[in-house]
Amino acid sequence: MQNRGCLTVSSGLCVLIATVVFAVDPSEPLDEAMGGRTLKGTPVKQRLPECFPAEPQDVFYEMDQVVSSPGGTPQPLNFDADNNHMISDKERDAIRGRNTWLLWGGGNEEFWGWLQEEGFGLTDFLILLDSRNRDHRFRDDGLINQPGFVSNSDAGKRICGLFLDLPDGDKVKLVAPSSDLNESGQPVQRKQLPATDTRAFGSYSVVRNGVTQSCTACHGSGANQANRYLFDPGDKELFDRVLSQLADDGLDPTVYGYASGIFGLRLMPNPDFFGKTPAAKKAREYWQERVTNDGSFKYYTDYSIQADPKLVRPFRVSMSCGFCHVGPHPLKPPQDPEHPAWENLSSIIGNQYWSPQPAFANLLKTGKQKEEQTGRKGQRGNFLHHFLASQQPGTIDTSLVSTDWINNSNTINAVFDVPARLTRAMNNQPEKQSAANLLIPSVEDKDASVNPRHFPRVLVDGSDSCGVFTALIRVPLNIGTYFEEWRRTSNPIIGFAHRRPFSVAVCQANSVYWQTNERYRVPYEAAFFTYQNAAHMQSSTAPIKLQDALGGAAIVAGERARATGGRAVFIQHCAICHSSKQPPDFQLTFSRDWEKTANFPQLAASPTPEPPPHYTLPMDFAFWDAFKKSAAYADYVARIRKIVGDPPPNDSDDPFIKDNFLSSEIRIPVSLVGTNSGRATATNALRGEVWDNFSSDDYKELPPVGPLRYFDPFSGATPDDYGDNASYSPLGGGRGYYRPASLISLWATAPYLHNNTLGLYNHDPSVAGRLAAYQDGIEKLLWKNLRARDSSRQATNSPSGSVRDGDLRPTPSAAAAHDPGFIYRLPEDTEIFMAPGFIRPLLAGVVGDFLTNALATYIWIVLFFVFLAAAIWGNQRHVTFLFIVLALIVAAVLATTGLASVLGKWLWLTPIALLVVALAFYFLGDPSRASLARIASRVVFLLATLATLVIGVAAHRFINGNMGPLRVGPIPRGTPVNLIMNMDPDNPNLLQGLAGLTRGIIRARDSKLTEDQKYDAFIAEAGAPMMRASKCPDFVLDRGHYFGEGLTDEEKRALIAFLKTL
Repeated sequence: MQNRGCLTVSSGLCVLIATVVFAVDPSEPLDEAMGGRTLKGTPVKQRLPECFPAEPQDVFYEMDQVVSSPGGTPQPLNFDADNNHMISDKERDAIRGRNTWLLWGGGNEEFWGWLQEEGFGLTDFLILLDSRNRDHRFRDDGLINQPGFVSNSDAGKRICGLFLDLPDGDKVKLVAPSSDLNESGQPVQRKQLPATDTRAFGSYSVVRNGVTQSCTACHGSGANQANRYLFDPGDKELFDRVLSQLADDGLDPTVYGYASGIFGLRLMPNPDFFGKTPAAKKAREYWQERVTNDGSFKYYTDYSIQADPKLVRPFRVSMSCGFCHVGPHPLKPPQDPEHPAWENLSSIIGNQYWSPQPAFANLLKTGKQKEEQTGRKGQRGNFLHHFLASQQPGTIDTSLVSTDWINNSNTINAVFDVPARLTRAMNNQPEKQSAANLLIPSVEDKDASVNPRHFPRVLVDGSDSCGVFTALIRVPLNIGTYFEEWRRTSNPIIGFAHRRPFSVAVCQANSVYWQTNERYRVPYEAAFFTYQNAAHMQSSTAPIKLQDALGGAAIVAGERARATGGRAVFIQHCAICHSSKQPPDFQLTFSRDWEKTANFPQLAASPTPEPPPHYTLPMDFAFWDAFKKSAAYADYVARIRKIVGDPPPNDSDDPFIKDNFLSSEIRIPVSLVGTNSGRATATNALRGEVWDNFSSDDYKELPPVGPLRYFDPFSGATPDDYGDNASYSPLGGGRGYYRPASLISLWATAPYLHNNTLGLYNHDPSVAGRLAAYQDGIEKLLWKNLRARDSSRQATNSPSGSVRDGDLRPTPSAAAAHDPGFIYRLPEDTEIFMAPGFIRPLLAGVVGDFLTNALATYIWIVLFFVFLAAAIWGNQRHVTFLFIVLALIVAAVLATTGLASVLGKWLWLTPIALLVVALAFYFLGDPSRASLARIASRVVFLLATLATLVIGVAAHRFINGNMGPLRVGPIPRGTPVNLIMNMDPDNPNLLQGLAGLTRGIIRARDSKLTEDQKYDAFIAEAGAPMMRASKCPDFVLDRGHYFGEGLTDEEKRALIAFLKTL
């Protein structure tokens, strides 16, 4: 992968194939860099992939320190692989890769700009960047402060009315070490900006559609950077002043924007605000009125300002992978996590302290927060706040934008031992690829045309099944790159609309940012993640071992004898899933007829040759112990022991553990693992769905896993020994599997399971803090009976963090009294709230612009004139027909929704009364009553005309946000968040579920009910119908992986000592 030239040729071939084979619809949008205008239509300079050169200097050299040998100390990565005291251009690709990983947003500022302005009032990154919170960002949100900044609470130093972090003198500059020399022995230089023309064209050009195009921005450094424009500013003086105030950390702002003070978020001046258009001028004036001139800073506290879709922000935020993946370095943890130094940070560990809710829903408040802001008591919390809060620190729902309507967050992956992972990939079975898959280059098989392909499985459900290159190029899309196409493939954030695949061919043809990634950035990242320096015994993704941490060597030495015993336990019981070193031709399949091969009949006496190690495992955990007693498993253990060898001498590397990814990377049925099935049943990579082009054909043909056991909190059925009392059967086509997690650096990465819900969460990145979390989490993983020890009402002295927010088991709440594990339940009464300005976009995203316009205007105009005409020319037969239709509609609504059961049986009198009126008008057809009939008919239709006018005006005003916000609630305390967040838009029971939800809300509004009575009333109506409409009714988050139950206590303790050393 470090041969960038080969990959560039392969990438070019893929683009050529896409052009020839896949005809791209001319109506497909161009991205901002190619099309030359923003989503709002502001003109910007068109750009090419070569306009986005990767930062070549090793500016993050103090990060990611590694230990080269036992007993060594952490040292910066040395990218001089051939040890000639210079870094060649090929070696420098790894530096470019790390800089890409940490800095490059790939144009996703378009999406994040849309989200904070038009994204339904969920989040505002400019408020997240409030510098007055800098000194407790890690404590509150798990965010990493970028070194070189200080907090700012001085109103006189605001920028565009915003409290932004201020540079701490020259400490803000990102500077490479003196040893960072190019292949000529000189310090590496960025491309310099011509001094004569600050808006000169660059030296790059290509021929596109017969027209030669050039970069419209050059790449330089120093003072000239602030003077280059990617769009024509409407107020040049203001624009120049703002740019001069922003923090200059030495990087190219036309590529990376400006440092914000939070690592991974960079500020990009917004063309829709600073541009030379009438709309931008109005945006500046409106911002000045609402924010800049407001001396009370209400922008930071007033939701009506924050959720105003007319409020265009001066900056869009570019988000790099580093926003989620950079965390405190376990070997060099910061003394003060709020003020880390560069050496205290790791870009591969994954930030298990990072919280999704503040990052992506910081405008949504709890009831208590609302009361503190408004001074009004009795405020309901925002339901969507708790949807994000249910996702644990260190996790993210990767289907948050491309929602699949399953709340299924998973860990922010640590990126460990990629070379070993790729070795395992080449030994696992390859999978068939579609023509669309083959458009993307391959790291593993080099030749993009190879089919089937080998690949590791990055995502926990094993859906990204086309290779490392595919995984690395899909992630930028998932965090906002080429948002113009996002808006056509799905209804971002909300869903409930038609979905279609995100087309690789369209990306290759219409997105400069995709082209940049495919030609340059992904090969650079691959070079970084696979970088190894044999001379210095370094690897960029080396395991982070306790042996090398402060005080860790003494701990490891003190437990060495027990850990040696734990090594044997691991080989006997764990290696079949948690080792990348396996017998040659090792293969696993899964079947409910596993017993047919359990005796391994091909193992006849002295077979020649030895049969291949192909084993069939049971689909269900209930048969695991039986399988371990089989001849097949005995054969596996015998073979793996031959590979493992004897334990190493003291202080020596274990050859079996060295270069072992500690995962087989083979998909395991969730029915066997038994963990929460939400992530395993994700649907975005299925055939025809958003990520169709990024998953293999074999993945799309995976068989169903069969019935999955789970706990239904509303059925009343008695749970079994594992807390389950019901089952459901997800369809196949990719659903139902997890790949085993790597056990590398397990001591530093607690809590556990794919959703970080098992074990203590203490928010402490110190060595002692990580070990405390490890001990608690690993004990609960191996002893099932310990999982609830801190959550029972009888628990005393439970450490802080052992009970999660949303776990109501320790509280007096009757709702959670029988929960067998952690179900995130609402800790307060909530409501679904939508600010007035977003009601119309919400409706349009679900039903489309035509139906939205019809509901807001057209249908009422048509009915108005129909009834008006009927008032002039109609007769009693028309009235009779009208009332019969109304009676049938009302009866149908009452019958299907059951609203009469909660609002009163008397509602059934309504359709009866309408039928009576219809009959009365029918009998008015007698000629003797013609005059009366004509008058009565006209009166009815005139009243209908008036009613239509009133209803139409109200509908128009409501949809257009002129009648206040949309409120749906209360959704009472104790309700599982996933009862609502997992409802399936494609489920035939959806309407019944929504009807039950409506009835439950109506009953919960009874002010005379107690808290528990309110919950009971709500669940009595909504519980069963919503469960039938659920895409995943499995709500217990910390369940499963009960494989430790078959071990003795001593075996478990020995295993804990061994796993601590990995």
